[in-house]
Formats: sequence, structure tokens, C-alpha cells
Amino acid sequence: MPITTIESIFRAFFCEASVPNFVQIGKFAAAAVVDYAERSSGWLPFFSGIAAMHRSFHSRLILSLTLVAAHAIGLSASALADNELLGPNETRQLGLEEVWRRNLSVPAGRQSIVEQKMVVHQTQSHVFVEIVEKSGEPKPAESKPVAEGEDPAPVIDEKAVVYARFQVDSDLSGRGAIDQKEAERLAKNEIRRMKRRGIDAELRNRTIPTIRFYTLSDDGTVECRDAESGDLIWLQRVGSNMRGYGGLGVDEEFVSVVNGGELIKLDVKNGQVFGVTSLEYVPLRGVVHCNGFALVPSIGDRIAGYGLVDPTIDPFAEIVAGSSLAMPTHAADSNKVAWGTSKGFVYVMEMEGEPNVQFRLNTDGIVSGALAAAPGERFFFGSESGQIYGIKATREGEVLWSRPTGEPIYKSPIFFDEKVFYPTTYGNLMCVSASDGYSVWPQTVPGVQELLGAIDGKIYARSMSGSLLVMSMEDGSLLGRFPRIKPETLVVNRYTDRLYLVNNRGTMQCLRRPGSVIPKVVKSSAPVETEEEADTELEKQEPESTTPKVVDPFGGGGGADPFGDTMDDPFAPAGGQDPFGDF
Repeated sequence: MPITTIESIFRAFFCEASVPNFVQIGKFAAAAVVDYAERSSGWLPFFSGIAAMHRSFHSRLILSLTLVAAHAIGLSASALADNELLGPNETRQLGLEEVWRRNLSVPAGRQSIVEQKMVVHQTQSHVFVEIVEKSGEPKPAESKPVAEGEDPAPVIDEKAVVYARFQVDSDLSGRGAIDQKEAERLAKNEIRRMKRRGIDAELRNRTIPTIRFYTLSDDGTVECRDAESGDLIWLQRVGSNMRGYGGLGVDEEFVSVVNGGELIKLDVKNGQVFGVTSLEYVPLRGVVHCNGFALVPSIGDRIAGYGLVDPTIDPFAEIVAGSSLAMPTHAADSNKVAWGTSKGFVYVMEMEGEPNVQFRLNTDGIVSGALAAAPGERFFFGSESGQIYGIKATREGEVLWSRPTGEPIYKSPIFFDEKVFYPTTYGNLMCVSASDGYSVWPQTVPGVQELLGAIDGKIYARSMSGSLLVMSMEDGSLLGRFPRIKPETLVVNRYTDRLYLVNNRGTMQCLRRPGSVIPKVVKSSAPVETEEEADTELEKQEPESTTPKVVDPFGGGGGADPFGDTMDDPFAPAGGQDPFGDF
């Protein structure tokens, strides 16, 4: 490339232009460099020529333009990928704020993700010592009954003004980590200083469950990340990518990964590998944990179970009618799992004691999506024929309700705040009551492809065209449409008031409502059973009398039997001989 050409580029964009256009500089310089390299019979002579002129001004200029080009290309790719995430302007329009943005440990971006799971750990928690405004009003009584020997849970006033917050850390090796005694000492000192300034405050302790994100990549990388801070907790590489990965299961103690014909077990706290179990049957997909077992859908219409806590337990396998079309769903408040099969059945398995199939339901159409679980041993699902169901996993199986919709349903519904959201194949989103299955919204919302989550009465979803939608949870009315935001990967959050997005490069973003520093864990309790319903259930369970009941369908007021002994048998042979008897 002639030196005069480089100088003209420099003057045109750096000297004569009033506002430098760095993206245009990058594109132009990159094209010039590539063209020169090609005319120089390859890249090697090109870089050799640069090395020879490294002390000259013009060589430094060429290198500078090359760096500008690389930076511009990076900015262009970043801008292209960031339309899958939310920028400052979009977050303000949505009334949200960005909590964190991190690059996941995936080798080739989003396409490398095999499975992601968000888990709210009830046995692991964060403790905070807070300084809050003193209301002076008596605390309300605890409404929930407390089991004998347990301390009542403290009542948390969500509207109280929080002046300061100290996090208690069980691992004191980190810089700035403090225990609860030190946190309370610091809080009391701060309360005394505030009192001298005329501010009346008090101390309270708050416990928040630990929320984690677990990501499995196609190269065997398992990543555990804190869902609130985005910090990496642990990273582990397992198995062989030559055998492929079916998915991962997570509970309070273990993380398990299906790799070919093996089940790899890890410690949920540090990612340490505990051991590898050879699978008895060829797995079809991932794994789900329930009551110390790892359940793996396998070939031959089997659901195979392998011991997690006690690896010496012999594996078991239940053969059902049809193969599972999605991973079984575990009801968090019980030891029961449910799934649909290719033969049009929904099975419920009891994992308490000796695992066994509790009952099955013959559905109207195949249920291909994963079932949605709710407290009270309830499951919700839809079929390809457009029928939606709500069932309760009792011993005999109870269909709470069943309603026709007229539209095929292949995806999994979402249960949230005693409502069930069903996305249909035609892009219509319907919201029904979990108690009776009747519509909560006056009409369905069209153009919805997939749900994202919910915050403060707002539902976030992706439209059929790929843009972001915001709807009212109360009536389904459209609150906003953002065509420039096109989230590709949606991490559906059913547990907290946070939104999570992942772009093509594997960058994950967490969003929240401004000021909601402490996550709100969504809790829903099963409907309270009335005395009348309880009596009805007891009547169903009462053993029936062993004396057979004779029902006369033609009995009149006088009880005469029209087919009694007074009428002759018109088909009897003459003389009373049986024509089919022995001769």
C-alpha cells in the first residue's frame, strides 16, 4: 500500500472530519489492509514487511490502523450480540436495572450449552444483619403454624426502610468476611450513631436461600455460578465429549451428569467428583434427582433409578407404556415425579420407600412437554389435541380439572402465583386458574412464543418475531413491545423476581427492579382444604360394606319384578329340557 494512501486515510478521518467515525475507519482500514496483503502474495510477506519497517512512523501508523480495525470489528460484533441483551436505555424503559453481566464458561458461546438449571437451595442460605427503620408498631402475629420444637420464623416487613446491611459469611478466609457476632456488633454501633442524629432504628436478621445457576457445556465443563452476584463458585471438567452429554441433575447434595453410558456424581458445594456409575440401560436424555435417586429415562420404555446417597443400592427400572418425551418433573414438596409418554399416558411415580408407579392417566393426545409442578402434589400439562389438565398425585390419582382449548400445546406450561400459563403452538398465551382451570384473562394474548419470568405483576416473554414483550399478569394486557431487543436464549425463572438473558457469545445478564437488593423467592402454598371437602374425601376412603347391594333398575312403587318368577321363560324348551345340556 503506498504511503500516500495511508496518509490520505489519516487526514480524511482524523484531521478533516469534524466528528470521527471510528466504525467507518475500522471497516475502511481493514479492507485496505486485506487488499494489500492479498496483492502482496499472502499474509507472510505482509507481516514481514511490517517487521522490517517497525521503527518508522508509517509502520506505526499501519499497526495503529490495524488495531483500530480490530477494535471496530469487535464493536460491530458486540453491537450485533447486544441486541440479545438489554442496554442502559432499554433497562430504563422497562423500569429495570442490570445486576451483573458475566461470560459463561462455554467454549463456543450459546450453542455449546447442553443444559442450564436454576436451583434455590433450601439447606444453604445467606444471612444478613440489617439496620431498618423502627416503626414502633407491634409486629403482626405469625399466621403459619409452627411445628413442635421449631422456632417461629421472624416476620419480615418488606416495606421497611433499610439503612445498612451486613452480610454474614461462613467462610472467613475471604477479605472483608465477617461472622454474625461481628456483623451484629457493627450494626449496633451504627444504630447508636444514628440515634445521636435523631434517627430511630433497630436491628434484624434476615435469611435468604442460596440461589445457584448450573451450566453444562458440550465439552464436559460444569459451572456453578451465584445467581445474585454472578460470581463463579466452582468449575469442573468431567467425562469425555466423544460420548456426548445428556444433561445434569441437581439437588441439595449432588450434581450428576449423564455422559454416554455413565453417570458422573459431583459435590454440589465444591464440584468435587465423587464417582462414576455405569448405567444399566442406554439413556435417552438427562437426569432428575428425587429422594436420593437419580432417575434416567432409558430405552425400552424404561425409567431407571440409581442410588445417589447410597451407591450400593441396586438400580431399578420401571417399564411403562411409551417412551418419555421430556424429562420427568419433580414436585418439590413431595417425593413424586411425573412425565408424559409417546403412547398418550401421564405417569406419576412415588419415590418414598420402594420406588413404584403410583398411577397413570390416559390423556386426550400426547403430552410432549415437561409437566409443571405446584405445591400440594399438583401437576399441570397440556396435550397436542389442545386439552389442558390439572391433577393431584394422590394414591389413586385425582383429576382436578380438564378443559379443551382448541389449540395444540407442545411446550411446558409455567405455574406462577396460583396461575398456569399455557403457550400454544399458534402463539397464543392463555392464563387459567390453578384451582379450576377456567380463564383468568378475558382473552388470550397473541404472538407469544416463550415466557421469560415475572416481576411485580409484569410478565416478560419473547414474541413470535423474536422481540421482547411485557404484559400485565392481572389481565394479560400488553404493556410494551421492544422490537430492538431480541433475546435468543431465555432462562425461564420460576423462583425469584429476576430476569436472565444469554446472548450468542455466551454472556449472561441478570436484571431486577431498582432497589430490590434482596431477591424475593416466589412461594405458593396449596389451597386450604375445607371441612366439607375433607369429609367428602374421608367418605371416599371409607371401606364399603361387604354385603352385595341388589339394585332393581325396574322396580316400581310396589317393588314388583317384571322379570320375576311369575313370568315363564320364553326361550325355555318344551318340557324344560336343556338343548345344550349333556345327552
